[in-house]
Amino acid sequence: MKARIFAAALAATVLSTLSGGAVAQNYPKRPVEMVIPFGVGGASDIFARQYAQIVEKYLGKPLVAVNKGGAGTIEGLLHAFGAPADGYTVLEITPSLLIVEAQNKSSVKFRKEFEPIMKVQSDVVLFGVSAKSNYKTLDDLLAFAKANPKKLKIGGLSPGGLDDYIANGFARAAGIQWTYVPYKSGSELKAAVLGGELDVYQDKLISFMSLMSGGDVRPLVVLNDKRLDVPALKDVPSSVEKKIDFTQGSWRGFVVKKGTPEPVKKILIEAFQKAYDDPAYKEMEKKEMTNLVPGYMKADDFRKSWDAEFEGYSTVFKELGLVKQK
Repeated sequence: MKARIFAAALAATVLSTLSGGAVAQNYPKRPVEMVIPFGVGGASDIFARQYAQIVEKYLGKPLVAVNKGGAGTIEGLLHAFGAPADGYTVLEITPSLLIVEAQNKSSVKFRKEFEPIMKVQSDVVLFGVSAKSNYKTLDDLLAFAKANPKKLKIGGLSPGGLDDYIANGFARAAGIQWTYVPYKSGSELKAAVLGGELDVYQDKLISFMSLMSGGDVRPLVVLNDKRLDVPALKDVPSSVEKKIDFTQGSWRGFVVKKGTPEPVKKILIEAFQKAYDDPAYKEMEKKEMTNLVPGYMKADDFRKSWDAEFEGYSTVFKELGLVKQK
């Protein structure tokens, strides 16, 4: 009996290996869909489309971008989950997918249902104030916030999203309380800062620099473990330097549905890796200033990072009452 069971198991393994090999030999035989869980024109959309053009050179077939930006990335998540696990659907991800799971917003649990290809880049977030603000330093701002809980207003995009987490996660680490105000678009957020509607401005580096270069905003802190190697920011302290252990930014990577054949996944990982090493991408990240902090992670390390980040989101959102209990 044991011999028959062993023989059956061995046969199943061999058949699975041969089947996977056969699939890989014919893969890809048609265009691969890249699902972008955001609308057209945003930073993540632009990045994914540019990166897809580089990946195509090594994959041998078009990587077709499809925007599914509804319901705070849930539409894109469900679309990718509903597709076969055959390697013809790749999902771009950011911290938003982990946040959706942390808040129990979707019946599809991201970490359980998807497997990583790689993490490509990280974005640094800065906090600042209008150039007309009375707060000249981070210490000035924190002193007022501690003496006046919830009086300061900090803006961001969408309630319960990454900006919400960053604003309140930083406040928690700094021992202060302020009021988070969500806006529908980056342009509305910037107008609110410049118009005096908000006290504190948060944004990713490249967008922050566009306002800073025009003299409209004053940077107060970089959410990072050290100062950035950017001449215009050489005098801006990091959060860790100010004894605030909070460095959350944004990041971007790619996944496939769990169950995708290993040989197929290997082909995708190799193509995405070659794109990452391509001079065209190196020029792209230099231009977008996404090469200032380590962002790259191979599949195994990327997967491990999800759990730690998920726990951070869960803790803060529970405190904010934003977690939907089962």
